[in-house]
Amino acid sequence: MRLFIAVNISGGNREKILEIQSGLKKPGADIKWVGKENLHLTLKFLGETEENATLILKEKINSALVGIVPFQITFSNCGFFPSEISPRVLWIGIDNGSNYLRDIAGKIDTALEKIGFSKENRSFSAHLTIGRFRSGRGSDKLIKMAKKTIFEKISETVDSIFLMKSTLTPAGPMYEVVEEFHLTH
Repeated sequence: MRLFIAVNISGGNREKILEIQSGLKKPGADIKWVGKENLHLTLKFLGETEENATLILKEKINSALVGIVPFQITFSNCGFFPSEISPRVLWIGIDNGSNYLRDIAGKIDTALEKIGFSKENRSFSAHLTIGRFRSGRGSDKLIKMAKKTIFEKISETVDSIFLMKSTLTPAGPMYEVVEEFHLTH
């Protein structure tokens, strides 16, 4: 199973993000846009994982989340990975709450290292991927538009973390919840 750990985005906020994507489609850049049903914030990508490892995996994630209470995040601006000069990913950043996401990602990273998952090499950067560049066609216009895009800040309450399964298909990835971990008050 191909697994990752994420924060899922609520339905109302998915609609708001689709509106942002719609505006950014105008320059006609060669981008594969992330579908509404696949919008999420990745905390850790696990990759191919044996099905019999999911029980210990769930236990470790659960223990890493002990004492973490629900919190608010706010989506704010657009950006690019690795850079504007050679963009591969278009994302929306996290304003308020990024420190909580970073802490959770770090705790999960540490807990899962104990059962054989590699620690992340780069520092965690809280973001919501909304598109992946297929080529450079139209990217200059899109970058200018994205940098000027001002949108109403979108707030989300993070009250659960999800272990997700990703199945790659010709139409794109299909995501399925394996386990939901509720944050306690």
